[in-house]
Amino acid sequence: MWRSYIIKFPKVILLFILLLLLSRYGKAAENIQDQIEQQKALVQKYKAEDNKIELAKVYTKLGYLYWQISAQLEAINYFTNSVNVNETLGNKNALKTLYNNLGLLCSEREEYQKAIDYFSRSLEINLAQGNKAETISDYLNIALSFQSIGYYAESNSRAKKALEKALEINNLELAKNAYGILGENFEKLGDDKAAADNFEKFNSLAKHLQKLEMEKMADRSKQFEEQVHSKEKELKTTLNDLGEAIELNREMQLQNALLNKENQLNEAKRAQLEAEQQRLEAKEKTRQTQIFGLSAVLALFVLIIILVYFQFRAKKKANRQLHDQNIEIEKQKEEISKQHDLAQVQKKRITDSIQYAQRIQKAVLPPVEAFDKSFNDYFILYRPKDIVSGDFYWTTRKDNVLILAVADCTGHGVPGAFMSMLGVAFLNEIVNKIAINKHISTLNADDILNQLRDMVITSLHQTGDQNEPKDGMDIALVIIDFEKKKLQYAGANSPLYLIRKGELMQYNPDKMPVSYHQKRDIPFTGHQVDWQPDDIIYLFTDGYIDQFGGKEGMKFMAKKFKEVLCKISTKPMAEQATILQKTFDDWRGEHNQLDDVLVIGIQLAARLSTRKAGGQINWQNKTILIAEDTDMNYFLLTAVLKNTMANLIRVKDGQEAVDFVRNNEVDLVLMDINMPRMNGYDATRAIKQLRSDIPIIVQTAMHFDEESDEAYNAGADDYIAKPIDLKTFMNKIERFLS
Repeated sequence: MWRSYIIKFPKVILLFILLLLLSRYGKAAENIQDQIEQQKALVQKYKAEDNKIELAKVYTKLGYLYWQISAQLEAINYFTNSVNVNETLGNKNALKTLYNNLGLLCSEREEYQKAIDYFSRSLEINLAQGNKAETISDYLNIALSFQSIGYYAESNSRAKKALEKALEINNLELAKNAYGILGENFEKLGDDKAAADNFEKFNSLAKHLQKLEMEKMADRSKQFEEQVHSKEKELKTTLNDLGEAIELNREMQLQNALLNKENQLNEAKRAQLEAEQQRLEAKEKTRQTQIFGLSAVLALFVLIIILVYFQFRAKKKANRQLHDQNIEIEKQKEEISKQHDLAQVQKKRITDSIQYAQRIQKAVLPPVEAFDKSFNDYFILYRPKDIVSGDFYWTTRKDNVLILAVADCTGHGVPGAFMSMLGVAFLNEIVNKIAINKHISTLNADDILNQLRDMVITSLHQTGDQNEPKDGMDIALVIIDFEKKKLQYAGANSPLYLIRKGELMQYNPDKMPVSYHQKRDIPFTGHQVDWQPDDIIYLFTDGYIDQFGGKEGMKFMAKKFKEVLCKISTKPMAEQATILQKTFDDWRGEHNQLDDVLVIGIQLAARLSTRKAGGQINWQNKTILIAEDTDMNYFLLTAVLKNTMANLIRVKDGQEAVDFVRNNEVDLVLMDINMPRMNGYDATRAIKQLRSDIPIIVQTAMHFDEESDEAYNAGADDYIAKPIDLKTFMNKIERFLS
């Protein structure tokens, strides 16, 4: 039994030694933690005494202590507290140091926008105090932060200021750093010549500074050699003096030699006696050592038993604690699972609510029929970033005049959607009021924006207070007079592009939003344009041109957007929309969509009409095939289409419809979904395989998104839900038969 304990003993001792070593290494961290606790106690003391000067110092000390142990968030918190106190004291010297520390911490955390803000505050103080070297360091820190987020032009601006001031005070080290930053920025911007020039200056200064450092080292080496030479001379003098002393000492040694021989005889006798005494003492000492060794072995054996006993107790206690912890972990897992399930339920409720809001927003946006009535060819590219959008489009028509607006509200998602609803409501109210009180010809695009701005400011109670939300919108609004072929435009931060015969003309907006602004008393500018048939206008928000992407992760930019529009302007509008969407997706790549995207393109040409004088439709030479198995629905459709003079043919199932199209000429098919033998989806696919040019409008009893998606996937050209809105129904048919 005891042998097993002896075998385990070295492991216990090694563990003990290891713990001692670890405790020594941990003393430094414990020392910092002790300092932190002491400083926190002082915080409470100085707060109670309202001693702001000492309180600011303690906050700063805590920031440095937490920074020393890499607790960045705590360091930022205490430095911020110190900033707040020092601002009340007006201590500019402390503030510039604190701002610089906060900037460095934010840079470590890759929060570069915050870092830029803090470095800029430090820069402001150093500029005011005339601290040239510290000013240069602030410019360089800001330049590095802009470089880290890809704003190379902004980074160059700060680096150039740092370089200019560094050369003024002949600080070559800071100038070298500025050249290095400029070189890297120009390399990122693709300006190889400028990059090479700055890198060359960087290397030149680096070599010069290295040469100066080597010269300093050579001077220090020479001084050291001179000191060594001086010490050697002193040592030589000392050795000469020592030689004289040795000669005198030799004479004295000869005199003492005779006395030493006599003493040696006496010493020999005394040594013999002492040796005998030492032998006896050694024998006694050996005996005592043997007794002590046996005692030590016995004590060690007892110690091993005690250590093993306590180790066993500690292991048993640890197992019990581990068991308790496992039980607690299982409880926590169950609680986390419950919280996760609850979060999923809440997420679904929120998502359902937002999706319902999306349906409301879609209902508020103008229907496709509003564009079909006025334009032969157009497209609407609408891609919200989230489920609902802060971008919206709005249109209304009064007689021969159409008003169209494309707007980008503050924010996106739910906040932007709320603002878009207000925008639609305000535009309806403004235009209807003008149309009722005056003639439609009095409508002016700039007047509409002026009134819209007043209503936004009044409704949102905007006063210009610095703390209030800056809600509003950017908007482009046009008024198209089809009879006079006139176009009015007014814009708030949103331009109008017009392409005529391949040439793009840009009409610039006023640089102010539709909200409270320093230029709120300045009216918006109206533009008048004489449009020609086949002119194309584009209205859009900034989501497309501001999207990050490409190889360098840069914005798409307006220049590239114009180039794409000019290149595709000769294509049909639907194909233009497809190209724009693919271009956007290819540019975005793996990047997230930055903002809502809305682009509307319109070819300015009056719509052709099949209506006779007085509004009657003449489809005498058109054949409409009605695939409907329910008699009541068929009678309703024939009653609606009776006055159009169209040739109406009825079939009662999908297979019969396919057979009829195979053997006859048909201009349009009205296809019911639920029919015997072959349903409307399968019949639509079969007809499109026979005659892809025949337009098919699918009808169903209720409007569900999945049904409309399936209808379009089957090849349908349009979709309408029952009960049929007759006006919408006729507009859809007229769109295909015109």
